[in-house]
Amino acid sequence: MTSKITENNKNILRAGLYIIATPIGNLSDITFRAIDTLQNADLIACEDTRVSKVLLDKYSIKTPTTSVHNYNETDRLDFLKSQIDNGKAVAFISDAGTPLISDPGYKISSLLRSLGYYVTIIPGPSAPIAGLVLSGFPTDRFMFIGFVPTKNNEKASFFNQIKNEKATVIFFESPNRILETLKTLDEIFRDRKIALVREITKIYEEVQSGTAKDLISYFTLNPPKGEFVGLIHPADDTTDINIDKIKNMLILLLKHMSLKDASEFISSTFEISKKTVYNIGLEIKKED
Repeated sequence: MTSKITENNKNILRAGLYIIATPIGNLSDITFRAIDTLQNADLIACEDTRVSKVLLDKYSIKTPTTSVHNYNETDRLDFLKSQIDNGKAVAFISDAGTPLISDPGYKISSLLRSLGYYVTIIPGPSAPIAGLVLSGFPTDRFMFIGFVPTKNNEKASFFNQIKNEKATVIFFESPNRILETLKTLDEIFRDRKIALVREITKIYEEVQSGTAKDLISYFTLNPPKGEFVGLIHPADDTTDINIDKIKNMLILLLKHMSLKDASEFISSTFEISKKTVYNIGLEIKKED
């Protein structure tokens, strides 16, 4: 919690690091506590001071700022530590959303916490969580894997590592690379459902879901704009499927209905992928 003393209408914050979540699109998505802390901090460390100026100006925040980003974070460690040593309250914000989540701040917060300094969070918007909620995919288990590598061979390795993950997988991708990434997803996941969420909290907020091939068709006709939160539906849990039982059931059903209908029936009965059942049926037909 923020520790503060009221003196001449100014809240004096405890010396330490205040990690503050900021809006991911709509500038109204900021908490009263975040505004109060930004106004009363002694210094605001920003990923990009020019980007943060838009938000700070909107709320008439005059606190001095300094730039701390991925390329200078290590060099700025001593400076920020010295500020706190001198009794300063340092606020830390990224360009949008919650700092440290694919944003700068981890090295600084980790070091300060390990040294026993006061480090706290003023929570708020987070693009991965917002994308998860909007996707309609399972939310009981999920994992965030950050930005997709830019090279195609690295993309394949990146996604193959989570191919059988039984949780919703969340990633970030840029509009100029999303089609190439979808091609890789199509090669690896085929009929697995993918969701792409863009412009979260903005006027053109959009959610599209389907197979990677479906999304390639859509975004070929509708050129992608805005940063994307991508989500991959969890892999089917086939660990408890008795393949022999499925085969025997298929053999019986195929005497009375098509493979397609049999697959749909078994899929709904056992709550497993229709594609999985269909492929077992194809193997049966090959054996006949």
